[in-house]
Amino acid sequence: MTARNFWSCPYCQRKFTTRNQSHACIFYTVEQHLKLANPQVVDLYERFAEMVRKCGDAIIEATKTSIVFKTPAMFAVVHLKKSSMGVAFWLPRPLDHPRIRRIYSDSPYSYAHHIRVNSFEDLDEHLQNWLCEAYMAAI
Repeated sequence: MTARNFWSCPYCQRKFTTRNQSHACIFYTVEQHLKLANPQVVDLYERFAEMVRKCGDAIIEATKTSIVFKTPAMFAVVHLKKSSMGVAFWLPRPLDHPRIRRIYSDSPYSYAHHIRVNSFEDLDEHLQNWLCEAYMAAI
């Protein structure tokens, strides 16, 4: 954990970078998401989570529609689909790479990059490097 001060919701105890961050105090678990996914997508998610752990300690939280990876600042999110995963990660710069499906800017120094993970081949060195860069930018 860094020296930054993080705010914890007094009701659900989730940690945020912004005091009184708007959110829903509804409890979901990663296991609930994985239980609804097909085995191939579960395997993809587990490999993705291993990749995140290689970057450092991360908080993993489930929301209604996704699984979020935080430091507590969010740096990546996974949306489990029927036969694939939608992945977004935040970098301080826009990437120019054919795998990037969409980029939007949260601020002049934060760019959300969206990719699709269809197979283990998509969980490659490029993604590993991007995840670790996103992790380092969030701490």
